[in-house]
Amino acid sequence: MIKRLRPKHSQEFLDKLYPEPHDHGLYGRGHGLRVEITQTIAKDMAREVQATVVADLSCGNAAIAKYLDLPTILGDYAEGYEHTGPVEETIKKIPYVSLFICSETLEHLDKPVPALQQMREKAECLILTTPINAWEDTNKEHYWAWDREGVEELLTKAGWESNVFVMLDSTVFNETYTYGIWGCK
Repeated sequence: MIKRLRPKHSQEFLDKLYPEPHDHGLYGRGHGLRVEITQTIAKDMAREVQATVVADLSCGNAAIAKYLDLPTILGDYAEGYEHTGPVEETIKKIPYVSLFICSETLEHLDKPVPALQQMREKAECLILTTPINAWEDTNKEHYWAWDREGVEELLTKAGWESNVFVMLDSTVFNETYTYGIWGCK
């Protein structure tokens, strides 16, 4: 299932919302564990495909990409990296990469399928994390809620095949989200 939560925000609203890259460490134990699990899956996928370059264009503090110890192409909506702006725009400026990281970003995008298709055109593998089953999500940054099947439907439409899935329920730490983490080829 896929549910639109709210309409697209104005450019001015987004600029105020994302003045600097975020630091996942500020968001609680579950967020930290999600990053650690994502790093492990990304390392495994990178090893499997003998990755040479990784890209993360919504990287925040770049903890996932930097963990891989590979040449990186980094970007974020907020300034601070070579590639600055919406991932749908910055992805057009990068070369083909072994691994593309899309962590806690898809739910922020107005049109997730075209963005996933752009990622498919630019990468051999994809690491994707997003909240799942957040049907009553009040986070004004999130445009979408979905379950595992909904995300996998989006991935399939975009040409990705999921071969790793992990779920992390951070509600056990009195936090908001259950995260889905995918490794795709």
